[in-house]
Amino acid sequence: MAASKLIYGGKRLLAMGLLALATACGPAVPKPEPRILTPVAKSDTVPQDQTPLADRVTEDVVDSKIRVAILLPLSGPEAPTGRALLRAATMALFDAYDPRLVLLPFDTKADYSESERVARLAIDSGADIVLGPLLSANVTAAGTVLVPTGIPLIGFSNDQSVALPGRFIFGFTPENEVERVVDYAVDSGHMRFAALLPEGLYGNRVRAAFGETVSDDNATISAMESYPPDPNAVFDPVKRLANYDARKKALRDEINFLRNLRDDTTDEIAKRLDDAEELEPVDFDAVLVPEGGELLRTVAPLLPFYEVDPLKVKLLGTGLWNDTSLFREPSLQGAWFAAPMPEGPEAFRKRYSALYGEAAPRLASMAYDAMSLVAALARDDLKEGESRFSVARLTYPLGFSGVDGLFRLLPDGTNERALAVLELSRGGLKVVDAAPKAFPAFGYGFRQSASQAGN
Repeated sequence: MAASKLIYGGKRLLAMGLLALATACGPAVPKPEPRILTPVAKSDTVPQDQTPLADRVTEDVVDSKIRVAILLPLSGPEAPTGRALLRAATMALFDAYDPRLVLLPFDTKADYSESERVARLAIDSGADIVLGPLLSANVTAAGTVLVPTGIPLIGFSNDQSVALPGRFIFGFTPENEVERVVDYAVDSGHMRFAALLPEGLYGNRVRAAFGETVSDDNATISAMESYPPDPNAVFDPVKRLANYDARKKALRDEINFLRNLRDDTTDEIAKRLDDAEELEPVDFDAVLVPEGGELLRTVAPLLPFYEVDPLKVKLLGTGLWNDTSLFREPSLQGAWFAAPMPEGPEAFRKRYSALYGEAAPRLASMAYDAMSLVAALARDDLKEGESRFSVARLTYPLGFSGVDGLFRLLPDGTNERALAVLELSRGGLKVVDAAPKAFPAFGYGFRQSASQAGN
């Protein structure tokens, strides 16, 4: 059983047993808490976007005390996202109100070689820690340069395959989201699952996490289909998932059998079945659809079209559903997905919009939280010989609480987030299961031993 599940289900008896044992064996101690990344101040002044450094680093930058490099695509097709992330990080810098902090932006141009080059510039600038890049390949490139120097990197990718000790990823991982929503579905009584997965890397990652989580929860997978990124090519996969042709044939066979009995009673039953055209239920009671945007609007309505009853089968999704344009989608009403509690991100988006006059992209809050984490660690008094941004301090086991809720960086470079389960409705998002307020207080040794115990 994956130990990260211990923050969610009351069914995780191993954690409860260890907690009881620890309580019985020692005196009561104050309960440790996650660190709250509360800004010292909140400026209502629009922070100015900082200009990327030229190749030659200026003397005033070199003399700064705490230097935070941020590597982002500030030109090219990914520039709008990169600029938004820089704005969000600048907001956090202003909020920290710490004159020792200097944010040094570098333009990766969303290019592998350029990411390597600006990572070397970050080293030359005397960076103490690096935020970014955005894309997974760029995280790999920059990390290859930075990790041997001991300068930690917190990338904005969600690709766990690029994480390494000292090269952290900060994005919301589909593995975390799938685990959370499936665990809650099982706790709510759903035990027979299906999945409709996009082809490609993202779909493969979801498939692996989905299979592991369902297995760990002692549930079953009844059906699974994949589809290409083409709205015209999704009909057959949904039809196969619903076993539509076989179920329809079974209904026609039953009607013909009743009619062949040539009895008034059976004729009436056959007529009612024919008029209702109601097929036998599918053999699953929850289906995962990790898709977003327009393609989700195409895929989701096909499930009831092929007689997957939304009143009997719970529709599940990932963070791709955290999109206000989906709230009123008829086929998604009552569906569940995992994401942060809505209040923090919503407050951040309103503030960002008020400052910059435009909507914040979904990823922007990550940059705010990453910079807030750096600012919080910068405020700490250090012991002699202690590194401000050491792996030990970055991977504080009880985590940190920011705009997007509780998170912690793990020693292997991945991250873990405490997510809520949200329900889509015409009125917006409804919290059906709140995000946990704390991670288990057992540290990483427990996390690993619990994982081994479940294998």
